[in-house]
Amino acid sequence: MAGLGRLWPPAVGGRFSLLQQAAACPFQLRTASVLSSSLELPLRSHLSLKPAGIGPGPVSSWNHQQIRTKARGNEYQPNNRKRKRTHGWIKRISTPAGIEVILRRMLKGRKSLSH
Repeated sequence: MAGLGRLWPPAVGGRFSLLQQAAACPFQLRTASVLSSSLELPLRSHLSLKPAGIGPGPVSSWNHQQIRTKARGNEYQPNNRKRKRTHGWIKRISTPAGIEVILRRMLKGRKSLSH
């Protein structure tokens, strides 16, 4: 505990007295430089990005909760009329891209060319 008193900066002297102590004890220079550099940086724990109008106070724990969105995996809701109109034979034959789809499926050897 006696060694910590020499490394910790006194309340009155600040960084200057810490550097004097580091010069007196060169084997503790690295620790003193770490402490002096930490004194120059602002404490980030006291800085928080809050909207204007909110006074000082603890940050709400609700800000760190998981954001829930719509459940996935229920996109397919079967509807035969919509399926046939979108992927059916008449829709495929009526467009040049649809004809290409049918020809590709024929070349691959698909048993079912469309719905």
